[in-house]
Amino acid sequence: MKKIINLKHSMKKDISLFLFIIYILHLIFMIFVNNKISIIDSQIFKYVYMFRIHRWILSFPIIYYFVKNIKNYEYFKTSNKLDIKNFIIYFAIFFLGIHILNILNIFTITLSNLKEKQSTIQGFLYVDTLWTVFISPVLEEIVFRGVIMNNLKKYGIKIAIIVNSIFFAFSHYDIEKIMPVLFMGIILSHITYKYSLKYSIIFHFFMNLLGIIPVIIFTLKIQKYLYIYSLIFIVLVVFLFIIFIRNVKREKYEEIFSIFKLNNEDRKNIAEFVKNNGLYLFVILVIVISNLLFNYKLF
Repeated sequence: MKKIINLKHSMKKDISLFLFIIYILHLIFMIFVNNKISIIDSQIFKYVYMFRIHRWILSFPIIYYFVKNIKNYEYFKTSNKLDIKNFIIYFAIFFLGIHILNILNIFTITLSNLKEKQSTIQGFLYVDTLWTVFISPVLEEIVFRGVIMNNLKKYGIKIAIIVNSIFFAFSHYDIEKIMPVLFMGIILSHITYKYSLKYSIIFHFFMNLLGIIPVIIFTLKIQKYLYIYSLIFIVLVVFLFIIFIRNVKREKYEEIFSIFKLNNEDRKNIAEFVKNNGLYLFVILVIVISNLLFNYKLF
């Protein structure tokens, strides 16, 4: 009993050991997938991958930790409400930022195309849609914003936002999407910090839904809807660009942009984080290396 109590106490202090174990296990799993080990011919393995069962299992310790300690999470308890006006303001910078980064990301995509990058196992569209739209936003927000960001807030909100967003970006194991997903992580983190975790889950859900719609249209080859989607997309870009310019002039995004402006206190917090979180840094290094290995077939 005493050991269990001590374990819970250590979990409350730091979750870097959990992160390390989870990423190592996920790394091992992805090595099997990436190298087409004979086990992937197994029907059971295919279903494990298709239904993301490995992610459920690996996420469970952190989610359990979050649920048991939910009373300590200030980001889940807030009186601030994200109204429609501010939702659109966030949506404008997110939508335009993601697409600008995707355009700038062409160089990375070109590099990654030098290798034959193919998915080992093709999941069913409906399963992917279910996971992407309904399950992923909840799991990812609890893990990255709910737990990691909350545990890093002692080093200042800027460090907490940047570090958890780095974890979030590299955890997708797709080097072509690192910059857009990093940007997405920063926006979601800011929503969590200013409003609450429940609003970042809702925002994440909405963004993933918009992202999966063109995939569904192209996959099912519904040509008539493709034209409608393209027209709506163009109108949306123009509308959001106007919203973005208006709010830049009103300095509505100044608080988000200030995350990248480091003062002396922020630099001290970075030094303190580096000094006391060797395991966190090692996990980040493992994620970066594994991303390079998987995306560029270096082994």
